[in-house]
Amino acid sequence: MAKEFQFNWRPTIPPSLLQGATFDRYDDESTCLDLNANVRIDEYGFFLYWLVEGKDATVIDMGQIWEARPAGMPKDGRILFELEQRGARETIEERTIWITHGQDLVNIQSFYLVADSVDVAKTWRNGINEILKNSRIRHVCPTTHLLRYWKWLTLSVNERRKIPIKLIIKTFSSGKPEKMVQKCLNDLGLGGDKYTPARAMNISMGKKIRNFYKCSRNRRRKEREELDVDALTFDKFLKLYNKICPRTEVTELFVKLSGQKEYLTKDRLINFLNEEQRDPRLNEILFPFFDSNRVQQLIAKYETDNNYIENGKMSGESFLRFLMSDENPPVFLDRIELYQDMDQPLCHYYINSSHNTYLTGRQYGGKSSSEIYRQVLLSGCRCIELDCWDGTGDNKGEPIITHGKAMCTDVFFKDVLLQIRDTAFARSDFPVILSFENHCSKSNQHKMAKYCMEIFGEMLLSKPFDDYALEPGVPLPSPNRLRRKILIKNKRLKADIERHQLEQFLREGKLDEEDEVNETPELVGEELASPRTEGTSSTPADDDDDDDDTSDDDDPSVETSMNVNQHDVLAVPLPVSERSSRVAAKLTTSSPTSSSSSSLRSPNMVY
Repeated sequence: MAKEFQFNWRPTIPPSLLQGATFDRYDDESTCLDLNANVRIDEYGFFLYWLVEGKDATVIDMGQIWEARPAGMPKDGRILFELEQRGARETIEERTIWITHGQDLVNIQSFYLVADSVDVAKTWRNGINEILKNSRIRHVCPTTHLLRYWKWLTLSVNERRKIPIKLIIKTFSSGKPEKMVQKCLNDLGLGGDKYTPARAMNISMGKKIRNFYKCSRNRRRKEREELDVDALTFDKFLKLYNKICPRTEVTELFVKLSGQKEYLTKDRLINFLNEEQRDPRLNEILFPFFDSNRVQQLIAKYETDNNYIENGKMSGESFLRFLMSDENPPVFLDRIELYQDMDQPLCHYYINSSHNTYLTGRQYGGKSSSEIYRQVLLSGCRCIELDCWDGTGDNKGEPIITHGKAMCTDVFFKDVLLQIRDTAFARSDFPVILSFENHCSKSNQHKMAKYCMEIFGEMLLSKPFDDYALEPGVPLPSPNRLRRKILIKNKRLKADIERHQLEQFLREGKLDEEDEVNETPELVGEELASPRTEGTSSTPADDDDDDDDTSDDDDPSVETSMNVNQHDVLAVPLPVSERSSRVAAKLTTSSPTSSSSSSLRSPNMVY
């Protein structure tokens, strides 16, 4: 007997979020508060919504929410003053929930919910972020998507807490005439009631006769049609969908399978499920073939006609309902959760990476933002880029992040690290790689290393693992081994130069800002003329060059290694600093050079 299909996509919604709570709400453009907003999350975890007396409901798709986090004080003085009148000023930041949402990484909107107590705010922040971790909801069936649309309509009520008919028409009118949608609504008894707002009747007696005809037209124009929420059940919504958007291809398939009858017999349904619908790659023991008992269960589950259920038959409408259900998922069940082997060396994986992460728009004259690092990490990116330069003007003495000399705005290096610390492992525990394009002076590189160690703390992989030495022939650690670790990837100087500068720093307590082009011949001497078995090196590139379009292999300042044994995975350590000593945090990742004939094949996986 085939096993019953089980796919639980619904997240667990805490009771406090289902019941709702009262918040004061504002956004970045607000000059006043929405007082006593009743905020809730629906039972499916689809939407966060709130109701304010006398206003239409506001519904936010949970799939478009990036995160919920604490917030600072409101920027608008009037809002701050009003909040101080309603609660203690000392706890405003802890009582505020900052929610960011948007359809993409750049066009982000924010709103703020201020709770009555710190505990309520903490419960809601944690609850929302936990719901956002549910990835199964992205792989639901068509019927569940329709359930989502239906739920959105029932929540999007007007100030009278009814569903505007124009909202239903707008939902279905894409590619369909509005008159057709209206006719289908009327056929199903969903035409709604007409309602004229009181303000449309506000006519002074002195103008009544003079504007009689004009007012009559205005009243008709302002009449609104609305529907009680209870009238739009999910079954009626499905009938409306099938009426407006008929699935003719499914109807043709049903006619073919049934032999032009109004129903499918049990035997024909068994044959269809085993011969046409079943994935032949499935294991026959884990996923047995359908038999009479299992098919009867399907009929009882999806058929609405009791007579058909008793006789083992399925109608065309029920057949469509079955095909659109979770019994026929859009992805394989074993691919919904993490199924790849994550114990291979790190260099065996494709890594979700971001280039020029700090830019929110144009590459030339664009705007840099530390906030974008949060959104990129929350979207699943595991390798992000930081272009580091010396600050100028008011920022002098601090490392900054910007797009070189492309006239883009600056952000502080330290601010970016704080954003990374807060969101690096909010969605995934797999390691985060920081790719430094380092143009900073030695003093600022020293400051960068200090910031990294202070801000990241134990999250920073500041030295190799004991069981994964950074030596030729030793493979890199696996993603599982590197869970919740931040790795730094950067160019390095030759080992002799690094050792000399480290000794100088330990001896004198300072770093020379002398150009490294002049340092290299003094330190290396005759080694430059003699071949090296591990690799080659020469003078570093000019500081002003942007290495966006160059690789480490082309840069003569990068020391490389070649392994004689092609069947071993070679780990080549990447440095912490391009022009600094090992005073910076030690190498945390590597750039392996492996032959295509390696005995360990790459599974081509993304994490």
